[in-house]
Amino acid sequence: MPTAERIVVIGGGITGVAAAHRLVTLTSGTDTEIVLLEAEERLGGKIRTSRFGASLIDESADAFLLRTPHAVQLASTVGLGEQLVSPTSASAGIWAGKLYPIPSDLALGVPTSLTAVARSGLLPTTALARAALDLVRPRSSIDHDSIGEWARSRFGYHVHDRLIDALVGSIYGADTDRFSLQAVPQLHSLSQAGRSALISGRKLRKVAPPQVGPIFGAPPLGMEQLIHSTIAALQQHGEERARVISGSPCRSLQQTNTGWVVNDIEADGVIVATPAHHASRLFDGDLRTALGSFDTSDVAIVTVRVAANEWPEHLQNRSGYLIPKSQQRLVTAVSFASQKWSHLAQDDGSQILRISLGRDALPIDRLSDADLVNHAIEETSQQLGIHIDHAETRVSRWTHAFTQYRPHHAERVAAIDGLLPRHLQLAGSSYRGIGIPACIADGTRAAEELLASMAN
Repeated sequence: MPTAERIVVIGGGITGVAAAHRLVTLTSGTDTEIVLLEAEERLGGKIRTSRFGASLIDESADAFLLRTPHAVQLASTVGLGEQLVSPTSASAGIWAGKLYPIPSDLALGVPTSLTAVARSGLLPTTALARAALDLVRPRSSIDHDSIGEWARSRFGYHVHDRLIDALVGSIYGADTDRFSLQAVPQLHSLSQAGRSALISGRKLRKVAPPQVGPIFGAPPLGMEQLIHSTIAALQQHGEERARVISGSPCRSLQQTNTGWVVNDIEADGVIVATPAHHASRLFDGDLRTALGSFDTSDVAIVTVRVAANEWPEHLQNRSGYLIPKSQQRLVTAVSFASQKWSHLAQDDGSQILRISLGRDALPIDRLSDADLVNHAIEETSQQLGIHIDHAETRVSRWTHAFTQYRPHHAERVAAIDGLLPRHLQLAGSSYRGIGIPACIADGTRAAEELLASMAN
């Protein structure tokens, strides 16, 4: 058990909140004080829920994976476990000139059954024939560590564009030609499991535990409820054990002979749970350069309402769609929130849509809010053949939203870890995974490793 008197966590997004919660738990029975420092008045970082009409709608991520333990465990620990809700059975599609169903039997876009892909109608016959060559091609080299290069070498252009890049690009705000294969565990496992990705995918599906229950979950009042509940759990330990300071940017971080000084707060250990481009400003030399070198992508979500009489029958029981890179202008995905979530169904029959714009190399930060709304409505209206009124809209901007895990990202992170001073940890989506469960896992890891180092 560490003998620390105080540990400071810089950053009040989900990573920092999870780290602080883990620190308080692990130091139970001691006098160790945990201080959570957040620059903004609002806690949550890129998790934000706000009112749209009569409903609470998320302005960024609206769910987390239930089949990885980290978010589920935290939700359960802070009293939300029994309250989690899951999406409806409505199905998602891919827009490629028209709306196609997402084929079944995919592993993050990688087909494990060409029959299912053929049935969807998404790929031309020539593309299916090219994809089948995966069965006889020699193992692909992955020295380049590029998802795009690997996917095209196995399956050809169309599978990469309409399936793998459409799904992965949407999740990571990425151009998969410039995104690390190793950084996406599901795809990396397929690339390593055997010569043929098709056959490897089938084998992995056969040996995988049966998938029972929903894939995604969320608190009923939006993702920000997870932040509020975790903060409440922290504060139950009392001011002397857990102190949350919002509206207080980290202006300086100085190492001393005995520990650290964060602003004017003395600490024995520090976790920096901010994006790398923010963290870089707290350091000098090689560490500052390394942290400042990560590329990011900007995204925006435009939330709109579609009148009930404008919503066609053929879009019922759909949860939304993705748009392949070859078909994109600025819109990358559209979520039919009122059909995806039962509790967001509108009494008047209208539909709430969350329209995502931007990804790597799409410079949406240069556009005004009015321009973003116009692009979102124009592109979505054309794709769906509906009229969307400009009367009720909301623009949520997320600059530097996604760190782009360039090829060999893991090596860059390992090099940064080697530069870290004593009793300091970095955590967050810049390093070891994007998404709420990954951020919670990294905050937890940082807390455990910091305490272990301080105990030695």
